[in-house]
Amino acid sequence: MVEISTSALIASIQAVAQIISEEEATMDSMEDGPDLYELADSVETMKKALNELKGVYEDARAQGHKLPPYGSIVL
Repeated sequence: MVEISTSALIASIQAVAQIISEEEATMDSMEDGPDLYELADSVETMKKALNELKGVYEDARAQGHKLPPYGSIVL
């Protein structure tokens, strides 16, 4: 497993969550077509990445790292 600092992990989670939010908002205003489908694929990829980051975060909490609950870091 790759080592990452807790501050980098938190920043990564927040950045990916923000990208997902922005892309979903953009999708809401788009018409069906290739651009929408491409953006939807991007969102799905980002959601998978965010889920993996969440797993790493929750594992760190379970191992005793003093981290706030996951829900409090995702704005």
